[in-house]
Amino acid sequence: MLAISCEIRDPGIEAHLLRVQNLTEQLVIVHNRRCQLELSKSYMNHIVHSSILHDIGKAEIPEGILYKPGPLSPYERKIIEMHPLMGSDILNKISREINNDVISSLEVAENIILHHHEKWDGTGYPHRLKGEEIPLEARIVAIVDVFDALTSRRPYKDSWTVERALSFINEQKGKHFDPSIVMSFFCCFDEKAAQKKGCDTVRSTGI
Repeated sequence: MLAISCEIRDPGIEAHLLRVQNLTEQLVIVHNRRCQLELSKSYMNHIVHSSILHDIGKAEIPEGILYKPGPLSPYERKIIEMHPLMGSDILNKISREINNDVISSLEVAENIILHHHEKWDGTGYPHRLKGEEIPLEARIVAIVDVFDALTSRRPYKDSWTVERALSFINEQKGKHFDPSIVMSFFCCFDEKAAQKKGCDTVRSTGI
């Protein structure tokens, strides 16, 4: 409820947050297993639960900028790029009221809010962090957030197909995104395809 009420004034935001959270959960599990990271269950849960807060700073962005149907001016782009800092400030102000059963780790939540627009090559914002300087949880949510944004209709764009979005994610490997996490992200879709194929086989054979 915190994310839904504090993020942005959009009736479709709940569905976006749930998609981000669900895909984040899948990616965390696959990446941990594929890379044998041995991440603790509690840490992985922190990432999943905190992922819904990634854009709460957009609550401070004027709607005229946030939902502008055309290209943003340089000034408007600067305002948009302030939302991670705004989100971190919001989290700090309300931290005493947060239910720890919902947001288990403020540190993980703040890392996601503040750093999910950093890029692997150091060209992101707000702090131009590079590579593993970017917290793992932020690198994970970054891919999920971009993928969902690409495959969703927005005031300024039509939705992309899954195939086109995945192609873009692959093109940005080593630039925008951590190459290892990109590989894990594609594994998520490979597993989905394998599961669907298995279900189709069961239906066709009657097993």
